[in-house]
Amino acid sequence: MRNKQLLPEMQTADGRRMTKRDYIVLFVLLAVYSVVAFLNLGSVSSPQTAWTAEPGTTVIVDLGDTQTVTEMRFFGSIAEGELEIYDESAFINDYFTPGETEPLATFSQENGDMYKWTELSVETETRYLILYVESGKISMNEIAVLSGETLLPATVYDPRGGAEKLTDEQDKITLNTSYLDEMYFDEIYHARTAYEIIKNDDLYLNEGAEAAARDGYAIYEWTHPSLGKLFIAVGVRIFGMTPFGWRFSGTFFGVLILAVLYVFAKRIFRRTDYALVTAALFAADGMHFAQTRIATIDTYALFFTLLMFLFMGDYIAENFEKRPYWKKLAMLGLSGLMFGLGVASKWTCLYSGAGLAVLYFGDLIYNLVRIIDRRRQEKKALRELGTEEYVKRLVKMPVNVLAYAPVLFVFIVIVLHIKGFWLNAADYQFRSYANGQYHMRTNAQYGVDTINKIFLQPWFYGTLLLLIGVAIVSAVIFRFSLCKRDEVDLSLNDLLMTPVWCCLFFIVIPIAIYFVTNYCYYIKDGNTTLSAMLETLWRKQESMYRYHADLDATHLCQSMWYQWPLAQKSVWFYSGYPSYVSDAGKEIKLLSNISSTGNSAVWYVSAFGAVFAVVEWFKNPACRKDRAFPVVFVGILAGLLPWALVTRCVFLYHYFSTIPFMMLLTLLLLYYVEKQYPRTAWLKWAWLVASVIVFLLMLPAVSGIPVPYGYAKFIENVLAPFGKVYYVGV
Repeated sequence: MRNKQLLPEMQTADGRRMTKRDYIVLFVLLAVYSVVAFLNLGSVSSPQTAWTAEPGTTVIVDLGDTQTVTEMRFFGSIAEGELEIYDESAFINDYFTPGETEPLATFSQENGDMYKWTELSVETETRYLILYVESGKISMNEIAVLSGETLLPATVYDPRGGAEKLTDEQDKITLNTSYLDEMYFDEIYHARTAYEIIKNDDLYLNEGAEAAARDGYAIYEWTHPSLGKLFIAVGVRIFGMTPFGWRFSGTFFGVLILAVLYVFAKRIFRRTDYALVTAALFAADGMHFAQTRIATIDTYALFFTLLMFLFMGDYIAENFEKRPYWKKLAMLGLSGLMFGLGVASKWTCLYSGAGLAVLYFGDLIYNLVRIIDRRRQEKKALRELGTEEYVKRLVKMPVNVLAYAPVLFVFIVIVLHIKGFWLNAADYQFRSYANGQYHMRTNAQYGVDTINKIFLQPWFYGTLLLLIGVAIVSAVIFRFSLCKRDEVDLSLNDLLMTPVWCCLFFIVIPIAIYFVTNYCYYIKDGNTTLSAMLETLWRKQESMYRYHADLDATHLCQSMWYQWPLAQKSVWFYSGYPSYVSDAGKEIKLLSNISSTGNSAVWYVSAFGAVFAVVEWFKNPACRKDRAFPVVFVGILAGLLPWALVTRCVFLYHYFSTIPFMMLLTLLLLYYVEKQYPRTAWLKWAWLVASVIVFLLMLPAVSGIPVPYGYAKFIENVLAPFGKVYYVGV
């Protein structure tokens, strides 16, 4: 492709800003997508009040009259135990004695039974049903007693100990249940943990730390950081512990992701049409739709990944546009903040952090070489003006290292102590492992002692005050005796200072965020001191690492990283078999399915388009000058390549944070094609239209909409020719 000049809208920084037209277009797109995404997200009405009982507890359920009972259904809360079911024949002389008669049935409540209706066959004719907790602990939000397909009226005969909660929400019973009414897939981990965090917080605020530690829930999902589950908890706080409540935050962030992508694309292309196509393409992606409508944490990881790359791209752009130093630092600081929030949501954002490091240090080296070369040229030109003018001009280009001496001093001291801390921690863990035990308190306490050794010593503050004094004197002399800042070329000075700021933005702030957002563990463990909190946090991180490192499981839907671009193995979330009776009286069985899978029109084009875009980058000098290319390309590498080194089973949704960058790289290719051949502008719109059509055709596979067998077979075999949707029942 021939090298041509950039289009006018690509030549100025002004084109990167959002305009009134952009806001209108974005609002319409988000409004349309929100209607589709929030429609049939989940029920807003679900049994909320729970009856919890220990072994030996008996409850009598009165059906009002003798009824033919065929089935009972239980909407469980968080508990594990066994519940025995008896009818009125178990009364002997008006007394019930467990063990003297055989139960009609036994219900074993497990963790996986929570917040879903579990069926139990109970064949009897009786007015009274006796529920007896035989072992463990039972917790139920509601029960339903059925005769065939008819719901029988039920009340608790003697409502003591909160037993009336078993039948106080009969109007919220759903007989034909689906994903709209229950938890599915990993919601039983993440949504449950959000609920536990809320309950523990309430205990802590209302009854104190001792009550929260004693009576609070153990945090069930501990294999990922806590921030994502805190976001889920926000939705539960607003809408209650209902399917809509625990899915709300993820869906809302799914809408925000489209807004971020729009802004990201506007920064890159400086054109409204390309920004719209980028956001609309992702809105039409099946994985984005399915993954953001389930209460898991991948949505938040993608949201913060996009933002951290967006702000890092802005920082790199600011370097070229000669903006004030504080504006550059603001972009860098925002990138670090998003990195911290991302890692606090899911560890996979560490891979994105590695990509940020590549971009930052690549930009740093490039600018160092550029500045040093410019300084060499300036000095050469100054020598030609004579010795006096040379010295006068040279004094206006200082590298004011003394002004940063205190910061550098603190940084070096902390680094040296942290190095000693980690070496000690690793050595102690190795020896502890050889002895068959772990003493995490020693490592955590060592970290606290290290901090004390730094900040509680007279030599530290003495040296720091001396350096601050030198820095102030240096700054005063520089400011009043030499020249003003705007008269001095401080580009090298600023550039050398940014690594120090990066330690704050990408190390200190993320660690602080991570520490604070894991507060739920401190509450449950009853921590009251910093050392105890650090000990708990350290123990949890090692447990998380060992879980993922030692995981040796297999799964039907697992896949390899090189299979992801063509969506060869989707991840099945949910299946159901509702029935429908036609006008002719013939019963037609419908299939309901939710799989996390890609839109074939989006993914296949992106897979091949990204490859051709890289080729074009090597061929076209104009592409190589485009600063968006390395940002987007590194985003792809950071999201994909680390999984090539992971040996545990991985899944297609681990590609979720990579597909937006694949789309952007493909659109960059189309952009440069359009530059050379303006008549090809229709290509991006054709891609979008095709993607929307495929999305609408695939919508039942990612949303749970019931369809006949023949249509499900069409989705499985035609719309995903290179992959497998795992449409259950086909």
